[in-house]
Amino acid sequence: MSTQGNKSVVRSFFKGFEDGNLEQLDHLTTDDFTFWVTPTTVRSGTYNKEKWLEAVSGIRGELAGPMTLQLGDLTAEDDRVSVTVVGNLPFKSGKVFNSHYHILFWLRDGKISAVKEYLDTYQVGQIFGFPSTTA
Repeated sequence: MSTQGNKSVVRSFFKGFEDGNLEQLDHLTTDDFTFWVTPTTVRSGTYNKEKWLEAVSGIRGELAGPMTLQLGDLTAEDDRVSVTVVGNLPFKSGKVFNSHYHILFWLRDGKISAVKEYLDTYQVGQIFGFPSTTA
């Protein structure tokens, strides 16, 4: 697929994520899809497709209103697309996750096969809690 085609897939992915359209997200990702999140938070780690879709569904259920994801820089080369994003997620708890992200996508055969998400880990802790420091 062309770099423009890859960018289009990534834009569709963000639209599906923003809308909470799990069917669209499932369709846009490969069966062996993985989603990695920056270390040091309770949400960090590598998720397979099933666990990631479950996490997305769970987050959607905690929202008090619509989430917005404003795409910034969008760069594509070979099988990769790099995106900067500003997100706003209002939660039922009254907390708002208003963060900046850098997300790197890998695509294969017109679908997203892997993602690396870099985000404000302190804000993740403020919203979802900090990991335990005791064994």
